[in-house]
Amino acid sequence: MHEEVDELDAYFSQKGETTEAEAVKQEHVMMEKVSMNPARRKLLRTVGIFGKNPEQLKEESGLNDFHFKYHMDFLLKETLLKLEEGMYRLTDHGIAMHDSVC
Repeated sequence: MHEEVDELDAYFSQKGETTEAEAVKQEHVMMEKVSMNPARRKLLRTVGIFGKNPEQLKEESGLNDFHFKYHMDFLLKETLLKLEEGMYRLTDHGIAMHDSVC
């Protein structure tokens, strides 16, 4: 059986860059890490559509300083949340995740 090769994926692979297939796989892994973790789901749910300031979010999450920073760093790095004008807000990607796991 002959497997069809995607020319664009082959080009990116040759350049050492992430192929479309790898990017999709990485996104699915990240989605699993968020959806399987109750603290991360709660943080997304708490931020909601209106956003929260850091103090409100930390208080409502019930997490200690270490765990709050750990999970927030993950959500910010994965661009599910952004800090804008002193408020945590969902990004477009975060809204999609919120709708699917919260």
